[in-house]
Amino acid sequence: MKPTTGRRPLLAVALVASFAAVFWVRGDEGDAADTVAAAAQTPANSASEASAPSPTALALARLGRRSPADADADPFQAKTWYVAPPPPPPAPPPKSSAPPLPFLYVGKFEEVAGGKLVIYLARGDESFAVSPGDKFDHDYQFEGIERGQIVIVYLPLSIKQRLSVGAPD
Repeated sequence: MKPTTGRRPLLAVALVASFAAVFWVRGDEGDAADTVAAAAQTPANSASEASAPSPTALALARLGRRSPADADADPFQAKTWYVAPPPPPPAPPPKSSAPPLPFLYVGKFEEVAGGKLVIYLARGDESFAVSPGDKFDHDYQFEGIERGQIVIVYLPLSIKQRLSVGAPD
């Protein structure tokens, strides 16, 4: 049972060698950081030195840690490729229209011999006697009677409007 006594000194030597290796590597890391910092401060003298980084700098670049913000919060979260369609174009503005006719049909007079037609219209306390082609109330023109309706043109928009007179002629 003596063989165990010879192993203890060998294990002790291996342990001391391990500690020495750890301290030696730690010292090299500090020296490498100093070397990289010194290289960053001194300008490169030639293009070949600038294009070929030192092996220590490459090794340190690979050792950089990713910040937690770089990693996805939930790697199992469902992802979609759906892209919402663009909003529809705005509706066109409503077409201009004339205000409703403020007139009331009162009656008509037609000469038998001359064929002259006169229409009587009223609005509130005002009354108008108009013939075809006459302009009245600044914004309206009387055109005639078609199929039992008076045709009046709203002049600012050139829109024809119709006012019912009763039975067709």
